[in-house]
Amino acid sequence: MNWRFILLPLLVLAPWLAPPPALADEPFTEARLQELLKENPTTGLPVDSISELIPLLPRELRENFTFVYDSRSPFHSGISPEFPRVILFTNDARMVLTFIGDERQPGFDLLETMSFDYEAAKFELHAYLLPAAERRSWRPSAEDARCSRCHGADARPIFDSYPLWPGYYGSVQDTFPHDRIGQKEANNYAAFSAKAAKNGVYKDLIYPAGSPVSPFLDPRLFHDNTVELEPKLFPYLPNARLGIALTELNRQRIYRKLSAGEGFAANEKQLLAKLLECRPGDGPDRDAMRSIKEQLRSENASRLKRLGVLPGDPKKSRDDMQELQFVRELAEIDWVAKRAGVDRSDWSMAMEPGSLAFFDGILSGIYDRRSYYLKEDLIFELLSHLRDREPAFRKYFAWGNVFEDLGYPFGHRLDLGTAAKSCALLGGS
Repeated sequence: MNWRFILLPLLVLAPWLAPPPALADEPFTEARLQELLKENPTTGLPVDSISELIPLLPRELRENFTFVYDSRSPFHSGISPEFPRVILFTNDARMVLTFIGDERQPGFDLLETMSFDYEAAKFELHAYLLPAAERRSWRPSAEDARCSRCHGADARPIFDSYPLWPGYYGSVQDTFPHDRIGQKEANNYAAFSAKAAKNGVYKDLIYPAGSPVSPFLDPRLFHDNTVELEPKLFPYLPNARLGIALTELNRQRIYRKLSAGEGFAANEKQLLAKLLECRPGDGPDRDAMRSIKEQLRSENASRLKRLGVLPGDPKKSRDDMQELQFVRELAEIDWVAKRAGVDRSDWSMAMEPGSLAFFDGILSGIYDRRSYYLKEDLIFELLSHLRDREPAFRKYFAWGNVFEDLGYPFGHRLDLGTAAKSCALLGGS
């Protein structure tokens, strides 16, 4: 198959040019970050500022990054096209670091992090007020320091679904289309690249060669009539990479929440059978689909408004949520949550409660003329846990990394044909 893809308890802390050889290949974790912040290996002193920290970080973090110029975070007033917020992430997005770049702003030298605990299937949020910020006698307010206000009590990333990320540079397919919105964003990015990007917290980032708007996609490779891109372009698609990797982590969190439902244990196999459409006629009823479609239209309109689309702008299907094409699949996901007795209002990584934005961008969900888009993530988790508990399911759980040949650690997908054969054990065929 050809695969395509169309934070905060405060810790107050008062040039490691490369990690020691023994640690060079180990994952960069929250614990390693804390050790580094406490002692710069070159000076022996605590890391004083974000500018001092960046060149000390592993190359993996410094070459995986994107920029936010219009944020809904508590520190949005310190974020602008001239000085965008930086988001650094490991290849698998298990570790994400973020900070602002305008030294005139109160939140400068505040480092926020998000890490993922595989064993607990939870995202953990932390913040570090570096000594340089302390000297300016600044602290976030109690309300601004409350992560759950945006990320929820059970923390999750806040990130829009492919291929639109309003407020991020490269907001449309990781590039700058030749239209009003794209050109305005491109002009702002050019101004940033010519000035602020060469200084301060930005200067030690590693930009991939080969694009005039690095780290984003060359606008000449953008096609207005499609949202599909070749995986070979991944080096210039930081928003897409981050979204795919985070979705893969978040689906583990969703399964944890789903499995805690009071109706889950008694109905686990029924839920999987429903998602696999094991029985003829399996699927949501029309009323459920009508409700999902109405919600999607409302959510889509809100997202386009955040992007800056005006009534007079040409209507382009490329700017619509891809989820609009998957009403049936989303209605099945909603049914699964209700059957298990759980609240799915924070399953999506979108900020809005109850969002139906789940598409990561990998086109892999078709088998035997059936669509498993979006719900294939739930199928993956349900079947993998059944496999672990019941040996009879092992032969039905076949998977692979669809981007392995490109060197990326994300992109784990089921062989849906093999998974569908488990219907014989689920009470359907």
